[in-house]
Amino acid sequence: MAEDVCAPGGFTREVGATPAEFERGLRLALPDGVSSPRPRVLRVERCGVVLEVGLSTLPERRIGLFCLPVLLARFCFTAGDRAARMALLARIDLAMQRGGG
Repeated sequence: MAEDVCAPGGFTREVGATPAEFERGLRLALPDGVSSPRPRVLRVERCGVVLEVGLSTLPERRIGLFCLPVLLARFCFTAGDRAARMALLARIDLAMQRGGG
């Protein structure tokens, strides 16, 4: 993905997960670096980079009898240089990859 990690307002992604699944994925990526300062907001701090992720539930997606939960995740970096932000985002993305094959 080609999001601008330095955009003042951050960027958004649609994610196929529940809020609990999303938080679990973040904690897999950074076991000691995730907090929740308020409901539906996750804060990540690592090596001088600070990221806040706000979560909003969207309508689920259905394919026949198959249902997928959907979140709108707003990523907003508040500290760290571009390279460090991109490295943190890559680490998070890797931890949140699912199945495939």
